[in-house]
Amino acid sequence: MLRAGRALLDAERTAHGEVHDRPPVRDLVAVVARSVAAPPGLVRLAATLHVT
Repeated sequence: MLRAGRALLDAERTAHGEVHDRPPVRDLVAVVARSVAAPPGLVRLAATLHVT
């Protein structure tokens, strides 16, 4: 999950709108953010997206 979280954070930096505006990506952020191994930045992103 750590790698997935980092990949999502990289995607958010590269394609901000895709992560923020696409429901399937938002769902993925929510799932990965619930993991114990989620990077803190991803947990913050999930909170920003209101998907926690």
